[in-house]
Amino acid sequence: MSLSHQPLMEQFGAEVSGVDLVAEISDDLLDELVDALYTHSVLLFRGQHFKPADYARLLHRFGQPKVETRKQFNIRDFPVVSTVGNIEAEDGTPLAFFNRNGEAWHTDGTAACHTNAATFLHAVEVPKQGGDTMYCSTVYAYETMPEELKQKLDGARMLCSFHAHNDKIIARDPDSHAALTPEERAALPDVWHDIVQTHPVTGRKSLYMNRQPIGFDGLEEKEGNTILQQLYEHATQPHLVYRHRWTPGDLIVWDNLSSLHSATDIGPYENDRRLMYRSLVYMTPTTHPLVNLDEINAIFTDSEGKGALVLP
Repeated sequence: MSLSHQPLMEQFGAEVSGVDLVAEISDDLLDELVDALYTHSVLLFRGQHFKPADYARLLHRFGQPKVETRKQFNIRDFPVVSTVGNIEAEDGTPLAFFNRNGEAWHTDGTAACHTNAATFLHAVEVPKQGGDTMYCSTVYAYETMPEELKQKLDGARMLCSFHAHNDKIIARDPDSHAALTPEERAALPDVWHDIVQTHPVTGRKSLYMNRQPIGFDGLEEKEGNTILQQLYEHATQPHLVYRHRWTPGDLIVWDNLSSLHSATDIGPYENDRRLMYRSLVYMTPTTHPLVNLDEINAIFTDSEGKGALVLP
């Protein structure tokens, strides 16, 4: 099988053709895909029409999939496959996580110590308008930031909390998903991260950012928040952003150590249908392995060892 890469942006990203990810992939092809991911940070594949079983198998080929914490939206029999969007059952029960305030640049996975994480997002149903996703490069952002700011960030850390993020979502929209149990909350402790990371595979430096850190080490709180805002503005300048308009069968995989992403306004499609499969995969090597991933995944899986969601 011969792959071809077409750039999405001058700074990052590639559209990969000549591959069928629904089928079994060889070790050689897997190595080529992983290398492409680390080279380009964001990969787009078109025409990939997955069933949950196919999707779950692909995730396990890349690394250790994480079971999503909002477990009511994890697919039964394949709990590593979660749903986002706005589809509902006939009785009005949500069948996907619908974040009505998701249009903010962020990095997936900062609430865990394992930093080398890839996000997989697959379009099953797309609305006639809206639902786009935006991407930018945090490697390019680091390389082009002022030298004095690089020196200021040397050794600076941020304290990240899943609950600081999730509690605000559920406070704004209590019907969006079920609140976490005490056991589930305890499984997601706060974690420190360097703001400047060195990629364990490529050796490139990048900005690793969280929109809502609850503390800083090496920076005063006000200064830290100000700098983070400056970094976001620097990284997400319009000419540095790739905006993807989804079509059914699209799959985008991105390296969270070298990119940021953001949803867009839900207004254009709130009364239409959108369904995406979304998963996070921990890859190796990493500078901070998550040694208890199996235990955490078990906590966020229902008592039968399966996901909770059955799609119509």
